Amino acid sequence: MKRLIITTLAATLLAGTALSGTAMAAGQRYDDRGRYDQRYDDRHDRREAAHERRDYRHERRDERREYRRWQRGQRLDARYRDHRYYVSDWRRHGLRAPPRGYRWQRVDDSYILAAVATGLIASVIIANH
Repeated sequence: MKRLIITTLAATLLAGTALSGTAMAAGQRYDDRGRYDQRYDDRHDRREAAHERRDYRHERRDERREYRRWQRGQRLDARYRDHRYYVSDWRRHGLRAPPRGYRWQRVDDSYILAAVATGLIASVIIANH
């Protein structure tokens, strides 16, 4: 008799646990819009956060560029060796003639005399407005 009671009690406990686990899982699945949707939302949030970090880094890079102090002996970045920054009318700006292999570049508020091939800075002059 004792065995029958213990077996019935154990079966009831196991069956109750299995049913409540299934009900709980089903409840979570439908209440939380399912596991797949939740993972999709998490990936979307991570992508959005990464995009915001990239935007922030881009803004910081622009800020650094604005406050850069150019010095003799440094190398001018490749992006500033572009034709957009080239000063062809150096006489009008009160600059001396660039030696062979060098040219004047205007970056922010500075005139920079840099080597065409390497970007090595020979002289920096702050512009007067």
